Amino acid sequence: MNYVEYWGLNEEPFEELCDTHFYFESDDHREALDRLLYVVNDRNMNMCLLTGEIGSGKTITKNVLQGSLPRQDFEVISFENSNFPFVDILYDICDRISFQDSRIAMADNEELPQRGDKYLLTKYLADKLETLVYEEKRHLVLIFDEAQQMESRTLDDIKSLTNISAETENYLTVFLIGQPELRQKISELRQVDQRIFLRFHLNNLDYNNSIKYIQHRMRVAGLENKTIFTSLGYELIFRTTAGVPREINRLCKLALNYGFAENLSEIRREDIQVVIDDISRQG
Repeated sequence: MNYVEYWGLNEEPFEELCDTHFYFESDDHREALDRLLYVVNDRNMNMCLLTGEIGSGKTITKNVLQGSLPRQDFEVISFENSNFPFVDILYDICDRISFQDSRIAMADNEELPQRGDKYLLTKYLADKLETLVYEEKRHLVLIFDEAQQMESRTLDDIKSLTNISAETENYLTVFLIGQPELRQKISELRQVDQRIFLRFHLNNLDYNNSIKYIQHRMRVAGLENKTIFTSLGYELIFRTTAGVPREINRLCKLALNYGFAENLSEIRREDIQVVIDDISRQG
């Protein structure tokens, strides 16, 4: 038996995977997702900025956004790591863009330019976007996670892609997602800053939402009509993690394992403290 079976669960509730199955809509996460969807559905807002502290839930929110965009309306290209030269990013975009209509795909036999040729790659992308927009009625969405890693010149080049448009319609929307320092970096790039139509900062969870977050993940994992953490246990979890979802996941997983090892029927404040002390000794 493992801790999952011991607590009557169907799966592990606090893994570090950004699985949308466990997505929890706090007020902030709901508002962030609503704003991102508003920007992409408008199609004429150029760029959007989403920031948040490490472990605040930016990536899982991005994954939910991506899964919410119908394939028949959007071509979505996402970068999990953005720390690459622009020509490599541009080449990857050109290589990954595809058409749904098999007749268009078959007729599209233009050879992809060499990786380092910025001019030809930009022209290649512009041609593909015209086909995507006018023949398939679809819109390109570019999502850059960990965008704080980007060089300033790369951010400026990414901004230049929004120039590929018609007089009355943008061909693509860019989402920049990253840690708080990304806001400062962009504020120093005037032309990029002016293209950011909407910006949102994802805060950590407050006390009530932290409890709801834990309960939500336990319920999704299969817990029924049962409480494992005591109210004082919840309070210590929140005070220790400051409402950071990733830290909550770590502490709760260790606490469930501890409770299993000690054959506990519930996890109290004292049990959480034992886990915290053990983490401190290891750290």
